[in-house]
Amino acid sequence: MADELDTDAKETTTTTGAIGEPAFVDLFAGTALNAADADAVTLRSPVQLVVLSGAEGSGKTTALASIYERLSQGPFAGFQFSGSRSLLGFEEVCHLNRLASGSTEPDTARTVRTQDAAYYHLALTGVAAGERRRHVLMSAVSGELFRLARNSREDCERLTFLHRADAIVVLVDGARLAMPEQRTNAHADASGILESFLDAKMVGASCRVEFIFSKLDRVLAAGQSALAFLNTTEKKLEAKFRPRLPNLTFRKIAARPAPSSSSGELNDGLADAFVSWTALEPRGAMKPWMQSAPPSDAREFSKFGWRHFEQIEGAKP
Repeated sequence: MADELDTDAKETTTTTGAIGEPAFVDLFAGTALNAADADAVTLRSPVQLVVLSGAEGSGKTTALASIYERLSQGPFAGFQFSGSRSLLGFEEVCHLNRLASGSTEPDTARTVRTQDAAYYHLALTGVAAGERRRHVLMSAVSGELFRLARNSREDCERLTFLHRADAIVVLVDGARLAMPEQRTNAHADASGILESFLDAKMVGASCRVEFIFSKLDRVLAAGQSALAFLNTTEKKLEAKFRPRLPNLTFRKIAARPAPSSSSGELNDGLADAFVSWTALEPRGAMKPWMQSAPPSDAREFSKFGWRHFEQIEGAKP
């Protein structure tokens, strides 16, 4: 199904050589993509990579599931769903949010505990007339990878896919901000992971980085003290990271508001965020990682940006 939808991609066919025998086509499994699968996608078409990072339970997988669910229901954030090579992967993370799961309340499966990144593919077409199809890969850094990268520069440097990221999103868990005993740790987790990315030189000054305060409905339900702490946290993060990240932005969302929430603003936050994460670079813009050779130990997926840029430059008259 995914390959029927993705008509831009040309699959490689192989035959047995015997007359009359059918050709065989390599198909994606439909689950979340590994690095090799993601590389195969990027080699077919230009792709935007959005990396979601945050402590376990901060809302990374919920954001992924909510984006897919809303696209499957119709136009979302100015896009229409045009296919995916990880449909089964999206369906897995959405299962607990559906009646078929048998749960009494909507939920989301936690990000798989792994030391390798997983990628979710979306083919999107703008709702405006004449819009061309675009490809987006989204990756949620698992809790295991998060802890390793936050506590060890060596482990952080292994996350070479960060060099390729068009947008890096750091989620601050709003549910923890709503609990006085958890607030300080929630702030420290978000601040610590971005500091590790910067110290390990995995994120350049020109990278689009956004702090997302998730589960805003929980913060508002906790009262004025929780909201005041959120605002104080934003000011501290702004003061700490703005000098190193001129393009730093902040946003508040509730990807899946509680049933008791009646604020329409909570439902709009994710759409605005998705537009920001997938915004195209101005024509002619060049990222720092495009201007020099990739690290010798970079994985193939991380080298795509350099290869793609070299191909474009070589084709110019």
